[in-house]
Amino acid sequence: MAAAAAAAAAPAVTEEPEYKRSFEAFYRMAKYPLVAASDCSVDMKQEIVDVCVTACERHAADVEKCTQMIKEALDKRYGGPWHVVVGRAFAFDVTHECKHYLYMYVGGTTGVLVWKL
Repeated sequence: MAAAAAAAAAPAVTEEPEYKRSFEAFYRMAKYPLVAASDCSVDMKQEIVDVCVTACERHAADVEKCTQMIKEALDKRYGGPWHVVVGRAFAFDVTHECKHYLYMYVGGTTGVLVWKL
């Protein structure tokens, strides 16, 4: 009887989800783009996100080519000059034209910052 009472009083052990135990599992799960900050219109934001995701997937190993592809696409579509930063660890404080700024993450770890002056 005492053993049954002790078992009932003990909290149930719940197993943590896999993504909390492993960063690699989190990165596999975080395949969607996450927009951290933006002041673009909805249509412009979606087009910029699509361009950034395509560039990051196509040039995953070469950040310079990824950045160049995003800049050329945005300059062609919306007129220049667009500025692009792609990387894993950076801080920023930029002055930008109204309605022309987006900061996002691709694949959970790669940050993409685009703005127009």
